[in-house]
Amino acid sequence: MAYPLRSMKILKQRGFTLIELLIVIAIIGLLSALLLPALNTAMRTARTTKDKTQAKGVHGALLLFATSNEGKLPQPSIVGGEHASVAHDFSDTTGNLMSMMIGRNFFNTGSVISPVETNPAIQDMNAETLAYDFNSIDGETVLWDDSFQGDVEAATLANPANNSYAHQALWGERLRTKWHTGAGSSDIVLSNRGPEDGVQAADTFTNSNTLKFHGSESIWVGVIVTADGSVRIVDALIPEGIAYQPLNGMPLGPDNIFQADWGDIDPTDGAKSGDNWMVICNEANAIPETINVVWD
Repeated sequence: MAYPLRSMKILKQRGFTLIELLIVIAIIGLLSALLLPALNTAMRTARTTKDKTQAKGVHGALLLFATSNEGKLPQPSIVGGEHASVAHDFSDTTGNLMSMMIGRNFFNTGSVISPVETNPAIQDMNAETLAYDFNSIDGETVLWDDSFQGDVEAATLANPANNSYAHQALWGERLRTKWHTGAGSSDIVLSNRGPEDGVQAADTFTNSNTLKFHGSESIWVGVIVTADGSVRIVDALIPEGIAYQPLNGMPLGPDNIFQADWGDIDPTDGAKSGDNWMVICNEANAIPETINVVWD
């Protein structure tokens, strides 16, 4: 018995035309152009918020140290003087200060790497493996890990530095007037580091890794933490509200926080004065009196 052939419809799948693809690509491009700046702003705001929180946390650890140190913030040379150890260089450098606090578990290695860090040669030494040698610390001869590096100027990808933040120079009258719990709202304890000697000239500042910390491409913008615990973003090397009170009784004056710009005690040596001077330091000796600060 023969069966009649049924008619069959052949369905053809229709694809996008070139014009339709171009329209879709154009729409995606337009949406990206509209949304990307907003996304970048949101991410930058999040990093800034985290940076403020992190800097405040480090400051809080310094204050916690001071509660059992007669109100004085940590100073490696003083801590070292309490021990008969010859295992360390006890000068008041940034590396010694931060490594000492890490060794005593006041904060971890990641706490001193800013979320807005722009220098690829500044890295958390414990990011991949536990490199900080806690096991060697015995509290008597070994107080911290000397392999922790604070010198940003000498940092390379092969030999990175491990700290992002600047601190009040542990030098001269600043120790007496600012490095303790009784200091006030005009005294800065911790900050994002700044351009060399507080100079924002085009020929030097454009090459500084301190550019773009918080989004600006033309002026330094950074977090400062004052001694009263206030944390804020400032967009000037001479921040509003940070006016220096000269120690020789002269009126208040503007204070460049990255420059030893006051010589009211010794006019020939502003370093010995008491103005704010935020530094990353790789050498600080009492005898002979020398200090060396570094920049990147």
